[in-house]
Amino acid sequence: MCWASMVNYVEFAIKTLCKLISIPTINPPGENYERVSRYLSEVLKDLGCDVELIEIPPQYLDEHYPYAPQHRGRPRYIVYAKCCSSPVLHFNAHYDVVPPGSGWSRDPFKPVVERDRVYGRGASDDKASIACMLAAIKKLVDEGIEPRIELALVPDEESGGLGTRYLVEELRIVPSTVLVGEPTSSRLVAIGHKGVLRGFLKIRGVQGHAATPWRCINAFEEGCLLISCLIHVLRESFRRIASSYPYECDEARYSTASFGGITRVSTNKENVVPSYFETSFDIRLVPEMGIDQAMELLRESVELCRERVGSRAEVELEIRTAIPPSITSPDEDIVKLVQRIAEEVLGEAPRLFVNCGRYDSVFYVLKGSRAVIYGPGAREAPHSVDEYVPLSEVEKFVEVYYRIIKELSASS
Repeated sequence: MCWASMVNYVEFAIKTLCKLISIPTINPPGENYERVSRYLSEVLKDLGCDVELIEIPPQYLDEHYPYAPQHRGRPRYIVYAKCCSSPVLHFNAHYDVVPPGSGWSRDPFKPVVERDRVYGRGASDDKASIACMLAAIKKLVDEGIEPRIELALVPDEESGGLGTRYLVEELRIVPSTVLVGEPTSSRLVAIGHKGVLRGFLKIRGVQGHAATPWRCINAFEEGCLLISCLIHVLRESFRRIASSYPYECDEARYSTASFGGITRVSTNKENVVPSYFETSFDIRLVPEMGIDQAMELLRESVELCRERVGSRAEVELEIRTAIPPSITSPDEDIVKLVQRIAEEVLGEAPRLFVNCGRYDSVFYVLKGSRAVIYGPGAREAPHSVDEYVPLSEVEKFVEVYYRIIKELSASS
């Protein structure tokens, strides 16, 4: 790689990244979305792209935003840009970030460049990929090459992917080939992700005095027995299906279930036997297990465990989220192209893998798009305290994105 010819564009990427970090696009509730959208719009216009700011209707958010009504009074914009009349590649990245939390050693929204890192909330997830893509487009434009690419820079990925979902499902923008800039790191290329089944297990008993528990049905105790059984039954069932796709570790080859992220009880008094208890569950599904199959397994497992523990309580299963697994074949041209160009830049081929978390790529793939996920970052950094992106990752991805667009623009 000729770094001398890239240095100005890497500096442009770092400057852009620092500007993006300094705009606190915290979700929830969705702060500064308009401000960051207008900044990105101006940068893209300066690069010669046609830009449209698409506002997501408040009614859509009322229905789908999981933290409603916190979104009200905070408009959401998709920055949709075309850098040519006939794009052959669609780039997707999100500009919202999770709340910073506590324990930072520096201000999370005052970016700091130290040694080989840029620190700040969103540095890895997901603003570095935006900055690298803008720098790659700038290099192509400066060379007189028309970049045949369009961009969808979206809000609310951190709340279920509402920006991309609205773009694909409501506006029906369904490109054939998609590159999603999530922080896989340069060493990993994602071809998809596990499915997500999320909801609540609700237990109803009979309230009474803690001094006479035999007169009551303790919803909390019934729930504990049921959940303990469920953990064992689901784990046994999931271990029967090992995914054939590549993952980062062996444990990830199986579906998983986690309980207790959210728990609620009907009383806040130690001498009252609670009549109601609920706990959340989060199930991650390998591509070999579909949503319908998983729902049926979950229902059957709940009934089986009710019988095993002899539960006297009423039990209700509520599904809140059901997102299927998403896979693009490793044999697709876009996967092979990204892997080959990355190898040319890095000197070694990045590994393909399926992510345990969810990507916005699912909304495209469900409509027939081919999607690959590849972006700069440190795997441990997203959502963490003192989030950062290595400068070496920024350097690599400016070059990788540049070469991908250049080759696709020339060959189409």
